[in-house]
Amino acid sequence: MENTLPTADSADSAQKPLPVLVVDDDDLFLKYCNRILDDRSFAVDMAEDGLEALEKVLQHDYEVILLDLAMPHMDGIACLKRLQERGCGAVIIMVTGGGDVQTAVEAMKWGAADYIEKPFDQEGLLSRIDDALSKRKQAQDADSGELSREPVVAYIQQHATQINSRQDVAEAMGLSLDQISARIQVATSQSFRKLLHTCRLKNAMQLLETTEIEIAHIASRTGFATVQHFSRVFSNIVGVSPRKYRQQRRLGYPSSAL
Repeated sequence: MENTLPTADSADSAQKPLPVLVVDDDDLFLKYCNRILDDRSFAVDMAEDGLEALEKVLQHDYEVILLDLAMPHMDGIACLKRLQERGCGAVIIMVTGGGDVQTAVEAMKWGAADYIEKPFDQEGLLSRIDDALSKRKQAQDADSGELSREPVVAYIQQHATQINSRQDVAEAMGLSLDQISARIQVATSQSFRKLLHTCRLKNAMQLLETTEIEIAHIASRTGFATVQHFSRVFSNIVGVSPRKYRQQRRLGYPSSAL
């Protein structure tokens, strides 16, 4: 497969390097990954265990995290769960040694995008990263659908999990609160709050369908202050509780359309 990741001799020298965090307690492995990724113009950061990785994620936004399964202090699965609880948006690829493949597969239920077995070569790693990033983009495109031509609505569609109030949108768009409400009403016939909830629930439905993340964590990750509020809004708009929705999707019922 032709690799589409940035290279050091890329014609587009202005392309911003993709930030990558490599998490492993093996110093030689960290150096090996750093050499592979640095040669392809990634911005590489490293952590020696899960606890250090969590600290770094609080300080930086990474596009990709390579996360080893077997580490001291906090193993890869525990770290993965903590990252998901915190709403980490990075593509997470689990790194496994011999005998850990089943655990790596289990990690994908918690939101890992893929796994790769040691030892691997340069092209194998770059291919996995490329595939994972491509799949995330496809999922985001399918989930969000076509963005509205109304800039205010499109902004909410893209940033629903980070928006708390009309004021956030008003400041970002340089408009008044009344202008925000009026433009949403004209474009969607909805209130600001109803549009925000609908956009958040699209993200929540995807997580319910494709992961085993606890419902309370999905609520937090999609922008709701409490799981009770999330469940109430979900039931009012979708027609069933989040738990029931997940059960129905497991049984093959069609997905509810928002």
